[in-house]
Amino acid sequence: MNEHPETIVAFTQLQRSYHNHVLHYMIFFIITGLPLLSTSFSFIGSFFAIPYDFLGGAYPVLSASGLTDNERLSAGLQVARVIHRITALLFVVHTIPFVVVQLIHVRSWAIWPEDSWGPAALFRGIKGLWVNYVCFGHVRIGKFNVGQKLFAWTMILAVTAITLSGFVLMFRDQFSEGVQEFSRFVHAASFVTIGVFLIVHLYLALLPMNRPSLYAMFRDGGLPTDYVRSHHALWYENLTRKKGIDPKPAEKAEHSV
Repeated sequence: MNEHPETIVAFTQLQRSYHNHVLHYMIFFIITGLPLLSTSFSFIGSFFAIPYDFLGGAYPVLSASGLTDNERLSAGLQVARVIHRITALLFVVHTIPFVVVQLIHVRSWAIWPEDSWGPAALFRGIKGLWVNYVCFGHVRIGKFNVGQKLFAWTMILAVTAITLSGFVLMFRDQFSEGVQEFSRFVHAASFVTIGVFLIVHLYLALLPMNRPSLYAMFRDGGLPTDYVRSHHALWYENLTRKKGIDPKPAEKAEHSV
């Protein structure tokens, strides 16, 4: 029996499915959330007035041409808000079973530190990012480097914050004005944070060194064993140790941290 399989499962089917559907949700969140966030994106809100007036206007053939600019924007924001809320509901319904499954396996999360939470470990991890993304070298890391772990924790906190604040805003009549204002701030700040981190995430995912993981996420979830052994030495050694298999020597890192 081959003790060293050709591929190692990096992402389960549930993780891949959830990740891919989140991309769809984010598209709707962004195009409907931007006009609600700032008047700088009013043109997007006005665009949503076209189906609104076509379906509900007295003169459908005129589309939105019979509306004033303010009326068009107001109608468009109503449509954007409805789509935003429906998307949010679908997202929450989709997220609940995913979170339950992940919490069951919380001890095996790959976003925990391999050694410690201390400043020294964080500094080594940040130094490793320089080696990875600037020097294009290899360092001894687990399944994820420190940047990917910080991204994951930031997204967990931001998504939790935007969900809770969105709940308050959806049922604003049940909360005081102060709570509503604070929730608007949290919702907007979380939205901007998620947007910025997603842009960085997309850019880094497309780098040649990360493409095997990108392909794994959108295909069968498997990474070549040799790739894992050379690029994720700590993860590979941990996997083989759990199976009682002597790991093959990992390729020597081009740089050490």
